[in-house]
Amino acid sequence: MVASSVFTREEVRHLLMVTGDEQEALFQRARQVRRDRCGDVVLLRGLIEISNFCQKKCDYCAMRAPNKELERFRLSAREILDVVENIKDMGLNIAFLQAGQDPKCDEILEEVIPVIKRDIGLPVLLNLGERPRKSVYERYVELGADSFIMKIEASDPELYRNTIHADIGKRIQCSHWIKEAGMKLGTGNIVGLPGQTLEHIVNDIFFCYDFKPDFVSSSPFIPNEDTPFEEIGYGPINITLNCMAIWRIMLGDPLIPTVSPLEKIQKGGQLAGLNAGANVMTINCTPAEWREKYAIYSKERFVVTLDHAYQTIEKAGMKPLTRPVKSVPEAAAKWKPLDPVSEAFEHRHLISPMLSLGRPTAVAQ
Repeated sequence: MVASSVFTREEVRHLLMVTGDEQEALFQRARQVRRDRCGDVVLLRGLIEISNFCQKKCDYCAMRAPNKELERFRLSAREILDVVENIKDMGLNIAFLQAGQDPKCDEILEEVIPVIKRDIGLPVLLNLGERPRKSVYERYVELGADSFIMKIEASDPELYRNTIHADIGKRIQCSHWIKEAGMKLGTGNIVGLPGQTLEHIVNDIFFCYDFKPDFVSSSPFIPNEDTPFEEIGYGPINITLNCMAIWRIMLGDPLIPTVSPLEKIQKGGQLAGLNAGANVMTINCTPAEWREKYAIYSKERFVVTLDHAYQTIEKAGMKPLTRPVKSVPEAAAKWKPLDPVSEAFEHRHLISPMLSLGRPTAVAQ
């Protein structure tokens, strides 16, 4: 078994820049840690983007509040639940509800989270931004939410302020509130932001490591239309992949997604992410009429489909962790009982959240 280990700052600085044989050695070690700690399985999340209203002013995102060109939307409870039913029918493991920082979604979530968890039978992951009080996150838990993504994006206070136009302290406070409320926490960074240095990324790695997150992700910067950063080039994909591999080796068993911007920049980018130690793919289940208005990366963003995910997972020599239902592609028919490490991973992330309800889990055994 290859143990996880903590690198020094000098080692991280070097590893972020490796290419060629050195990079492949880094990736091999990351894959071995993943195999030993999680199994060679990929968790599949079904994403629905529920609102593109946002209070924030992030310079990289077209959903920023000052953008008056974007047509805004906010889905109703019924519209959300219809999509989540489809997510379940596709055999996906988790209902992932994402929005801009839109507090008006909270009233809708009061209705939809309990139905998703108790009636539809899926764990609930949220990515909704900052809230003013810890009690809001506690309420999400009471409703049935299991996990929350609060990416730090940039851990350096000055870089964060210059990019997000806010103080990083609020983001950090909300991250602590999420953990204290009892949800699993996701964090991570963007690689390639204007003004970002290698030292900033080194700081990101140790900042996120100190949180001991349940999920951690690294995403290359994507220039977005109608933003102050629209003329900036793509973030470096190699540094992004190296960052993912370093986190896998240092943290051991968190969920690490291979994100769609990797595929946007380079065909096979998400396969490279799996080869660097990732073990999550997010399937975009948002209907096209709304997805086109969710301007999180760019108007021509790469949309991950279930077929693409299965093909990518197969090329990586991994298995999709999915319920074997009729509506998923033929690859799901190849589902076999998992090895003990993968079974433990499945139990931790999928079965335990449903057993907490005191009802049979919806995840097939």
